[in-house]
Amino acid sequence: MKKVKILFFLIFFFFFLSSEKSEKEDELFRDIGDQLEIQFLKHGELYMKNKKKFLKKIEIELVNKEIEKKNGLMYRSFMKEDRGMLFILDKKEEIQKMNMKNMRIPLDIVYIDHFNTVIFVHKYVSPMRNIEVINNNPSVKYILEINAGMSDKWGLKKGITKVFF
Repeated sequence: MKKVKILFFLIFFFFFLSSEKSEKEDELFRDIGDQLEIQFLKHGELYMKNKKKFLKKIEIELVNKEIEKKNGLMYRSFMKEDRGMLFILDKKEEIQKMNMKNMRIPLDIVYIDHFNTVIFVHKYVSPMRNIEVINNNPSVKYILEINAGMSDKWGLKKGITKVFF
């Protein structure tokens, strides 16, 4: 009976130490994440127009791998006005996974269909929170994240604005 008690104590003790270690590791990672700054990687350019009127050309960072989609614009403190991140969606379920966790900047989120037409703009999305998926349209093929207010400034219009890259 004494051996069972000692064994139980040792198991409990090691379990306690291992859980304490993982909490410390999580805390350390949060501290590192708060100081992490990821740089913009230009992969191309995106052009926007309304019918025949040219609106804007921006530099884009393409996101098509799973880990890139998961991270998005996390841990970035700013983005220049003429830049954006373009998510290439393979499955409609990927829209559900979009969130603003660990985001530092407010955004306009532009939903684009397979005809390269803007079908919805979620404006002034606040950082550091989960977002409500406004448009769960199955025809969404791309999501463009730009600085908050740029969709109005550039004149993006639902059903009219086309994008080319």
